[in-house]
Amino acid sequence: MTWIAWLTIAVVLVICEIATSSIFFCLCLSIGSLFAAGASYLFNSHWIEIMVFIIVSTLSLYFVRPFFKKMIKKSKTVESNVDALIGAEAIVTSKITPFSPGFVKVSGEIWRAESIVEILEGETVKIKRINGTTLTVEK
Repeated sequence: MTWIAWLTIAVVLVICEIATSSIFFCLCLSIGSLFAAGASYLFNSHWIEIMVFIIVSTLSLYFVRPFFKKMIKKSKTVESNVDALIGAEAIVTSKITPFSPGFVKVSGEIWRAESIVEILEGETVKIKRINGTTLTVEK
């Protein structure tokens, strides 16, 4: 094969990687194709091209792919909406007892809150759970 054919294969594999969620499989084969294109340009042997493609693709699958997968897993998910309130601190605006929910102010909003212990107005609490429109808080 000519080096242009190997470059064409590499481009097609990169497009395949972008179009699918193959988790860098096609990209590793594309890297092998690029090296095979280099071998095709330098040497005039089909066997060398094919061996370079196989070896580099295999090495890419073992070394490059895990590196990219780790980079994706390291991205931190950001909590949004009400899930972002869990763990936040709130100020009690009306008394909370185990049998009578009260209200708390968190991020400028007033929320209904319940607790297993009595919490007086003005105290700072931590949000543990959210059930519908009611927060479960503790001191």
